[in-house]
Amino acid sequence: MAKKTGRLVKTLAVAVGMAASIATTASAVQLGGLAKNPVTARPGQFMSTSRPTIAPIAFAKFCDNAADQCVRIGDRDTIELTKQKRTELQRINSEINSAIAYVGELEGQDEWKLNPASGDCDDYAVTKRQRLLRAGWPSGALRIATARTPSGIGHAVLVVSTTQGDLVLDNRTNVVKPWKAVDLKWIKIQSHENPRVWLKL
Repeated sequence: MAKKTGRLVKTLAVAVGMAASIATTASAVQLGGLAKNPVTARPGQFMSTSRPTIAPIAFAKFCDNAADQCVRIGDRDTIELTKQKRTELQRINSEINSAIAYVGELEGQDEWKLNPASGDCDDYAVTKRQRLLRAGWPSGALRIATARTPSGIGHAVLVVSTTQGDLVLDNRTNVVKPWKAVDLKWIKIQSHENPRVWLKL
Protein backbone atom coordinates (compact mmCIF):
# COMPACT_ATOMS: atom_id res chain seq x y z
CA MET A 1 0.00 0.00 0.00
CA ALA A 2 2.83 2.37 0.90
CA LYS A 3 4.55 1.65 -2.44
CA LYS A 4 1.33 2.34 -4.36
CA THR A 5 0.81 5.60 -2.45
CA GLY A 6 4.40 6.65 -3.22
CA ARG A 7 3.95 5.94 -6.91
CA LEU A 8 0.69 7.90 -6.93
CA VAL A 9 2.30 10.94 -5.27
CA LYS A 10 5.20 10.82 -7.73
CA THR A 11 2.80 10.62 -10.70
CA LEU A 12 0.78 13.59 -9.44
CA ALA A 13 3.96 15.62 -8.93
CA VAL A 14 5.07 14.98 -12.51
CA ALA A 15 1.64 15.94 -13.84
CA VAL A 16 1.61 19.19 -11.88
CA GLY A 17 5.11 20.01 -13.09
CA MET A 18 4.14 19.43 -16.72
CA ALA A 19 1.04 21.60 -16.36
CA ALA A 20 3.06 24.43 -14.86
CA SER A 21 5.61 24.16 -17.66
CA ILE A 22 2.91 24.29 -20.33
CA ALA A 23 1.27 27.31 -18.68
CA THR A 24 4.57 29.15 -18.46
CA THR A 25 5.39 28.45 -22.10
CA ALA A 26 1.95 29.52 -23.26
CA SER A 27 2.18 32.82 -21.42
CA ALA A 28 5.54 33.60 -23.01
CA VAL A 29 4.55 32.89 -26.62
CA GLN A 30 2.69 35.48 -28.71
CA LEU A 31 0.85 35.00 -31.99
CA GLY A 32 2.56 35.24 -35.37
CA GLY A 33 6.06 34.55 -34.11
CA LEU A 34 6.28 37.98 -32.48
CA ALA A 35 6.80 38.40 -28.76
CA LYS A 36 5.99 41.24 -26.38
CA ASN A 37 8.54 39.99 -23.87
CA PRO A 38 11.35 38.08 -25.58
CA VAL A 39 12.47 34.94 -23.79
CA THR A 40 15.79 34.34 -25.55
CA ALA A 41 17.54 37.64 -24.82
CA ARG A 42 20.05 37.97 -22.00
CA PRO A 43 20.03 40.81 -19.42
CA GLY A 44 21.51 44.00 -20.80
CA GLN A 45 20.56 43.31 -24.41
CA PHE A 46 17.81 45.92 -24.24
CA MET A 47 18.14 49.66 -23.70
CA SER A 48 16.82 50.99 -20.38
CA THR A 49 14.53 54.02 -20.47
CA SER A 50 13.38 56.33 -17.71
CA ARG A 51 10.92 59.22 -17.66
CA PRO A 52 9.18 60.89 -20.62
CA THR A 53 11.06 63.78 -22.20
CA ILE A 54 10.62 66.38 -24.93
CA ALA A 55 10.68 65.02 -28.47
CA PRO A 56 13.24 66.38 -30.95
CA ILE A 57 12.08 69.73 -32.35
CA ALA A 58 11.96 68.53 -35.96
CA PHE A 59 9.89 65.49 -34.95
CA ALA A 60 6.65 67.47 -34.45
CA LYS A 61 6.83 68.87 -37.98
CA PHE A 62 7.66 65.42 -39.32
CA CYS A 63 4.48 64.03 -37.74
CA ASP A 64 2.45 66.86 -39.28
CA ASN A 65 3.77 65.95 -42.72
CA ALA A 66 3.74 62.16 -42.28
CA ALA A 67 1.05 61.38 -39.70
CA ASP A 68 0.95 57.71 -40.71
CA GLN A 69 4.52 57.35 -39.43
CA CYS A 70 3.56 58.57 -35.97
CA VAL A 71 0.86 56.07 -35.00
CA ARG A 72 1.12 52.61 -33.48
CA ILE A 73 0.91 49.80 -36.02
CA GLY A 74 0.54 46.25 -34.71
CA ASP A 75 0.50 45.22 -31.05
CA ARG A 76 3.99 43.79 -30.57
CA ASP A 77 7.05 45.53 -29.19
CA THR A 78 9.61 42.90 -30.19
CA ILE A 79 10.07 40.80 -33.30
CA GLU A 80 11.52 37.30 -33.50
CA LEU A 81 14.87 37.60 -35.25
CA THR A 82 14.77 34.68 -37.65
CA LYS A 83 17.46 34.23 -40.30
CA GLN A 84 15.07 35.70 -42.86
CA LYS A 85 14.30 38.74 -40.70
CA ARG A 86 17.99 39.40 -40.00
CA THR A 87 18.74 39.27 -43.72
CA GLU A 88 15.89 41.68 -44.44
CA LEU A 89 17.10 44.04 -41.73
CA GLN A 90 20.65 44.09 -43.06
CA ARG A 91 19.47 44.51 -46.65
CA ILE A 92 17.26 47.50 -45.89
CA ASN A 93 19.95 49.15 -43.78
CA SER A 94 22.46 48.81 -46.61
CA GLU A 95 20.04 49.86 -49.35
CA ILE A 96 18.98 53.07 -47.61
CA ASN A 97 22.56 53.93 -46.72
CA SER A 98 23.41 53.70 -50.42
CA ALA A 99 20.25 55.41 -51.71
CA ILE A 100 20.64 58.65 -49.71
CA ALA A 101 23.65 60.90 -50.24
CA TYR A 102 24.77 62.29 -46.90
CA VAL A 103 24.49 66.08 -46.57
CA GLY A 104 24.64 67.61 -43.11
CA GLU A 105 22.10 70.22 -42.01
CA LEU A 106 22.83 73.39 -40.10
CA GLU A 107 21.79 73.48 -36.46
CA GLY A 108 18.28 74.88 -36.15
CA GLN A 109 17.43 74.02 -39.76
CA ASP A 110 16.92 70.31 -39.23
CA GLU A 111 14.05 68.67 -41.11
CA TRP A 112 13.16 64.98 -41.08
CA LYS A 113 12.41 63.73 -44.61
CA LEU A 114 11.32 60.39 -46.05
CA ASN A 115 13.22 59.00 -49.04
CA PRO A 116 15.20 62.14 -49.93
CA ALA A 117 17.93 62.06 -52.57
CA SER A 118 20.22 63.59 -49.96
CA GLY A 119 19.92 64.15 -46.24
CA ASP A 120 21.41 63.58 -42.82
CA CYS A 121 21.16 60.91 -40.13
CA ASP A 122 17.51 61.39 -39.18
CA ASP A 123 16.41 61.08 -42.81
CA TYR A 124 18.12 57.70 -43.04
CA ALA A 125 16.49 56.59 -39.78
CA VAL A 126 12.89 57.52 -40.65
CA THR A 127 13.24 56.10 -44.17
CA LYS A 128 14.47 52.74 -42.82
CA ARG A 129 11.61 52.70 -40.35
CA GLN A 130 9.10 53.38 -43.13
CA ARG A 131 10.52 50.56 -45.25
CA LEU A 132 10.30 48.08 -42.39
CA LEU A 133 6.74 49.15 -41.55
CA ARG A 134 5.76 48.54 -45.16
CA ALA A 135 7.36 45.10 -44.91
CA GLY A 136 5.01 44.27 -42.02
CA TRP A 137 7.25 44.93 -39.02
CA PRO A 138 5.38 46.29 -35.95
CA SER A 139 5.94 49.94 -35.08
CA GLY A 140 6.56 49.08 -31.42
CA ALA A 141 9.77 47.31 -32.45
CA LEU A 142 10.98 50.23 -34.61
CA ARG A 143 12.11 53.27 -32.65
CA ILE A 144 14.12 56.34 -33.55
CA ALA A 145 16.78 57.21 -30.98
CA THR A 146 18.99 60.27 -30.66
CA ALA A 147 22.52 60.32 -29.34
CA ARG A 148 25.91 62.00 -29.64
CA THR A 149 28.92 60.67 -31.50
CA PRO A 150 32.37 60.55 -29.83
CA SER A 151 33.06 63.99 -31.31
CA GLY A 152 29.90 65.41 -29.71
CA ILE A 153 27.83 65.67 -32.88
CA GLY A 154 24.09 65.05 -32.57
CA HIS A 155 23.03 61.83 -34.26
CA ALA A 156 19.88 59.77 -34.92
CA VAL A 157 19.53 56.05 -35.65
CA LEU A 158 16.85 53.39 -35.90
CA VAL A 159 16.72 50.92 -33.01
CA VAL A 160 14.99 47.61 -33.73
CA SER A 161 13.85 45.51 -30.77
CA THR A 162 14.25 41.78 -31.44
CA THR A 163 14.32 38.56 -29.45
CA GLN A 164 18.11 38.89 -29.53
CA GLY A 165 18.10 42.40 -28.10
CA ASP A 166 18.04 45.96 -29.43
CA LEU A 167 19.86 46.35 -32.74
CA VAL A 168 21.04 49.62 -34.29
CA LEU A 169 20.68 50.64 -37.94
CA ASP A 170 23.13 53.50 -38.49
CA ASN A 171 23.87 55.45 -41.67
CA ARG A 172 27.57 55.41 -40.76
CA THR A 173 27.85 51.65 -41.33
CA ASN A 174 26.11 48.87 -43.23
CA VAL A 175 26.65 46.52 -40.29
CA VAL A 176 23.64 46.08 -37.99
CA LYS A 177 25.02 46.08 -34.45
CA PRO A 178 23.75 45.45 -30.90
CA TRP A 179 23.12 48.74 -29.13
CA LYS A 180 26.02 48.18 -26.71
CA ALA A 181 28.46 47.75 -29.60
CA VAL A 182 28.06 51.25 -31.05
CA ASP A 183 30.11 54.32 -30.11
CA LEU A 184 27.20 56.55 -29.16
CA LYS A 185 26.18 58.40 -26.01
CA TRP A 186 22.44 57.88 -25.87
CA ILE A 187 19.99 60.72 -25.18
CA LYS A 188 16.37 59.72 -25.88
CA ILE A 189 14.21 57.23 -27.77
CA GLN A 190 10.62 56.75 -28.89
CA SER A 191 8.28 54.76 -26.67
CA HIS A 192 7.30 51.23 -27.69
CA GLU A 193 3.63 51.98 -27.04
CA ASN A 194 3.30 55.41 -28.68
CA PRO A 195 5.69 56.73 -31.37
CA ARG A 196 4.86 60.32 -30.38
CA VAL A 197 6.12 59.78 -26.82
CA TRP A 198 9.86 60.02 -26.16
CA LEU A 199 11.76 58.64 -23.17
CA LYS A 200 15.14 59.49 -21.66
CA LEU A 201 17.92 56.94 -22.02
